[in-house]
Amino acid sequence: MKKEVRLYNVLFPIWLFWLLPTVLWLIILPANFMIDSLILILALKKQKISDCLQIWKQSILKIWIIGFFSDLIGAGLICGFMLLIDSLAPSWDTLYFPGTTLISIPGVILAGLLIYWLNKRFSFIKCGWSKIRIHNTSLILAVFSAPYAMLIPLYG
Repeated sequence: MKKEVRLYNVLFPIWLFWLLPTVLWLIILPANFMIDSLILILALKKQKISDCLQIWKQSILKIWIIGFFSDLIGAGLICGFMLLIDSLAPSWDTLYFPGTTLISIPGVILAGLLIYWLNKRFSFIKCGWSKIRIHNTSLILAVFSAPYAMLIPLYG
């Protein structure tokens, strides 16, 4: 008789890589850099800023570090919520939908807010921009680079 094979975890949640030290960091870090670069370039083009390459050179490293730091802080908040809920209500398995998604929402929001606030404060200082342009660019970065993958549940 054949043994039935079930694939419960076909889509590995990306946010779990932040919790496990693996070789996949070598993929995640450059991919994150490329995504941040693409979002920055598109944001600059959308605002009709002419010196995109110069601004990219001045700010991309800060944007990338801020984004990754913010994602880690958001993941830490999610882990804290999971541990708290597991201790208060052990019967509620937080690895399944909708538990993971509901617990992840505050972490994604926190990461997005940190991306916005830290980029607004540190990334565009040398650009000589107006406050509204800094606000707009930081907001675009926050909205489009927030770690939405954290909303993916571990199990369906």
